[in-house]
Amino acid sequence: MSQFSNFPQIISQNAKILLAPLDWGLGHATRCIPLMTYLIESCSAEITVAATGPQQAIIREAFPNTQFLSPPLYDIKYHKNRAVTVARLAFAMPGILKTIHAEAKWLEAVLRVQHFDAIISDNRYGLSSLAVPSYFITHQLLVKTAFGDAANRLVQRRLYKMINRFSECWVPDYAKEPSLAGELSHPAHLPAIPLRYIGPLSRLKQMPPNGNTQLLVLLSGPEPQRTLLENRILAQWNAQPGESMVLVRGLPLEKNTLSPFRNARIFNHLATNELSQELANARAVLCRSGYSSIMDLIPLEKQCFMVATPGQTEQEYLARFLAAQGRITAIDQNQLQLSELLAAIQ
Repeated sequence: MSQFSNFPQIISQNAKILLAPLDWGLGHATRCIPLMTYLIESCSAEITVAATGPQQAIIREAFPNTQFLSPPLYDIKYHKNRAVTVARLAFAMPGILKTIHAEAKWLEAVLRVQHFDAIISDNRYGLSSLAVPSYFITHQLLVKTAFGDAANRLVQRRLYKMINRFSECWVPDYAKEPSLAGELSHPAHLPAIPLRYIGPLSRLKQMPPNGNTQLLVLLSGPEPQRTLLENRILAQWNAQPGESMVLVRGLPLEKNTLSPFRNARIFNHLATNELSQELANARAVLCRSGYSSIMDLIPLEKQCFMVATPGQTEQEYLARFLAAQGRITAIDQNQLQLSELLAAIQ
């Protein structure tokens, strides 16, 4: 974990840390796992995690003895129509700001009864403190809205006011090109606080293959788009099965069941070692263009087909950015033809 080589200067030995991943998809939780591993193994840190639901399940699986707190929830909902999703997210901004304010009040209450030596917030803008060193993790120093550059800069200025309340900002990307997030992580203007590029964060392990799977499908993200993509893939596979497929539904709170589809194994969730092995066995991967998936896959140089969640402008930008460099193949969800994808697998 070379990206953590400078962390002992920041996090003291035996520190008590409050770690809070955003509850907007599983990626914010999974990318905290390698950081937690480092802090526990190298700093003997005692970590309390602010997470509920699927995020808590993912982290508890990796660290069964972790203590958890329940922070305010964002409860972001998408729509099956892209335009409606964009509008819904735009109109959700007052509610998002209200939740950020609630986070700050929640933290004040927590710090009145519990002592922490550091706070690490993954994209939770309200969890900074003047009394405790606070560190903010984000790959989005520039947020791509659906409303153009002027709106992007306006949102950036608003977010920087909150980021600048933290002690430092940690960016999980490479400091130099080629980056994984383009101008999202390397914008023209940076926050005023110290900033560190700490490299990509991935919980997955590199393993030798012990099988040969044609396609690994990794689903994730908010509903109903997660289910819409799953249904499209399974319907097309059922009509014209390929050689072999493993599909992971991204539902860690549900138990695995047998697959009714020919040449396909389906899992609601796989633990880190199992998922790492399936990735090693796969010739190609189909997934969302979420940033945690990008951090997992791009450094491995796997053949990747990425489908942006319709209306999630960050994923749409990342898919275009990586496809333009030839690092992935970007596919529009409504135009996904599984037979064509399978034929293109090397």
